[in-house]
Amino acid sequence: MITNRTVTTFTVVLLGSLLGSLHSKGTGWYGPTHYLERGGQNVVGTPEFYWELELKRLAQNYHPTEKLNKVSLAENTHWGTPSDQTPLKTATTSADIADFELALKNGEIKPTDAASAAQQHQAARDLIRATDDKSAGELAAEFDSEFADYHHGAYAFARGKDHWGEASKAWVRLLQRPAGDRHYRSVWAAFMLGKLALKNNDPEAVKWFQMTRDLAKNGYADSLGMAADSYGWEGRSFWKQGQPEKAAPLFLTQLALGDQSAIVSLKALIPDRTPIYSMLNYGIEADAFQDRNEQQKMAAEAEALQGLKVAAADPLLRKLVTAHILTTRSMADCYPDSVAQCGKRSDRWLAVIDDLKLAALDDAEYLGWLAYSTGNYQEAARWLKLAAANSPAACWLRAKLELRDGKVAEAIKDMTRAVQSLKTSYSPPNTFDETDQRYVYSGESRQWQFADCASGDLAGLHLTHGDFIQSLDIFLKGGIWLDAAFIAESVITTDELKDYLDKTSSQSTTGTSPESSFQRLRYLLGRRMVRDGRDAEAASYLPLSLAKVHARYAKALQDGNNPKLPKAQRAEAYFTAAWLTRHQGMELMGTDIFPDGFYSEGCFESENIAGERLRGKCPIVSYEHGESKSSLIPLSLAVTKAERARLKANQIQPNVRYHYRLIAADLAIKSAALLNDNTEELADVLNAAGMWVKDRDEKRGDRYFAMIEKRCARTEIGKTAIAKHWFVDAFGPWSNTQKAALDAIQQSSDATPSEP
Repeated sequence: MITNRTVTTFTVVLLGSLLGSLHSKGTGWYGPTHYLERGGQNVVGTPEFYWELELKRLAQNYHPTEKLNKVSLAENTHWGTPSDQTPLKTATTSADIADFELALKNGEIKPTDAASAAQQHQAARDLIRATDDKSAGELAAEFDSEFADYHHGAYAFARGKDHWGEASKAWVRLLQRPAGDRHYRSVWAAFMLGKLALKNNDPEAVKWFQMTRDLAKNGYADSLGMAADSYGWEGRSFWKQGQPEKAAPLFLTQLALGDQSAIVSLKALIPDRTPIYSMLNYGIEADAFQDRNEQQKMAAEAEALQGLKVAAADPLLRKLVTAHILTTRSMADCYPDSVAQCGKRSDRWLAVIDDLKLAALDDAEYLGWLAYSTGNYQEAARWLKLAAANSPAACWLRAKLELRDGKVAEAIKDMTRAVQSLKTSYSPPNTFDETDQRYVYSGESRQWQFADCASGDLAGLHLTHGDFIQSLDIFLKGGIWLDAAFIAESVITTDELKDYLDKTSSQSTTGTSPESSFQRLRYLLGRRMVRDGRDAEAASYLPLSLAKVHARYAKALQDGNNPKLPKAQRAEAYFTAAWLTRHQGMELMGTDIFPDGFYSEGCFESENIAGERLRGKCPIVSYEHGESKSSLIPLSLAVTKAERARLKANQIQPNVRYHYRLIAADLAIKSAALLNDNTEELADVLNAAGMWVKDRDEKRGDRYFAMIEKRCARTEIGKTAIAKHWFVDAFGPWSNTQKAALDAIQQSSDATPSEP
């Protein structure tokens, strides 16, 4: 059932869409990675519409003057079970006592003994708070006033249904007092009479809730914010009477006041909603829904169709049903068996609206999105022609259709308009306490938000148009980090990235965390410069915690490459650079995305977006009847010749995961080339190189082991390795020296070695 303050933690997300592009990882992690993954399907597909955002957009048309009392939000349910009412009871008791004290102070009630009257008032309130349907007895006598009348009603109400008649009489008696004698409890009495009527399915509830607001507007005390509360309860009354067209504006007013439980209540107005397990469904539950026989299914379909016809004729209900279908559409992405059913639902709704032959539609762009989501692009264009030309949803849809027609420049213009207008149209004032997370879904995985989709689409359009710097800028400012990193590492040059960063050094680069996002990009550039051998420049972009490590690495590399130095010194320098590359390579030169995955500290293997775009195809895994199927499909977002050339030029060498391990091994082999045979230093260097590559490149490992057999047979490490027929997990003299040196650096800074 609906209550004004009833919501469960997870219902909001199920009313909104389960976000697309869900990928399962071997660790069980789920969530989107790159916006450009799956061949750029996000850019050409339907964006994620959110039930909550659409409702808040609609709620901006309502401007109630009442103020919500947030303490009463404690009156909610958790997974269908009434929650602890202590906060609300405490607030009610406090307000009741404060009002009584104020009435005494102002002379609005005049007991002979004020102290005794206050004690009686407190005792009555304490008894009411402890009363339930098993309580017996009567309230002790109180000083005759509106407060005593209200207490009689509240005590009877708390004792249960058998005493509700007594409660009603007490509160009506209170409202019959002269106006000057009921300043503090008139609003409370009218509100509770409305709740009583609602519990008895009495349409008179509407009258009482309207009276609650009228009394408050006329100056009667409303210390618990019941006037604001009354909108949702009145909406519930209309819903129970089968009048959704009257309930809808009341629930939206409730939302405009900041009460987000209306987000759940509004779903009850959707005629063809499907019940969800473990959720508030306001009707048939999921188990009963699944167990229906054919006759029951036919009856339910007929009832839903009739409800849709009624909703289609009402402008507000039409918007709500359209929003609900759009926001639940992508649930089919998670449950492929639901795809066909989802399409049928959209088609039926569009047909119902078409049958009405309406002369005007102020939500036509959303109907266009419904057609677009089912692949009916001609119908989408038809609905779009009826839409407000510059609304965010219309501009967005027009951009999608233009992209499909190959009109990329036009699509960019319309998508830019959409992104700009979304900042205001989909950012309603938040009157709800942001610190209260009960109505905000927060899953374990990172999910695409509405703004992400808009920014991702615009950035993708710029990418396929060859506007690479613009694409980077939009991805970064939109908070889509991995795709910004893809552009920064695989598409633009090092100098272009440096120029971009230097020009925007004083600007915010993302709406969520400008400084951290900007610093991440600087660090990415620093690592790229190290890979390019531009160590002098890299120092300015790497974090201070790496300064000592990087300085040691750069000096070692410089000394190793210096032919004027003695061979032994050069060899040790090369091994120093090799050791640091292996043990701090992720921090010094690791790629943020493919192949190294610095963004996840190397824990997850990143999507190879550059590889997909070079091949012109992307892998897709589908599931049918419990089995997975892999296939390659063409890219949805086209690759320009310029982008292809850049992707080839910027490929990481070697293009394998943890590529710096192989670079470290190469440096070690350079060191080995400068050392004499059968020295413990040579055996140490070759064994270390082999240990670093044996899991990355087996052929290299074989070559390095052959070197040990040939050049180190008389060394301790060499003898042990030859006996084992493979490399050994042992440190020689130089490894011990390098480990001690790196440990010392780490103890004096924040730098820590990475595991990968």
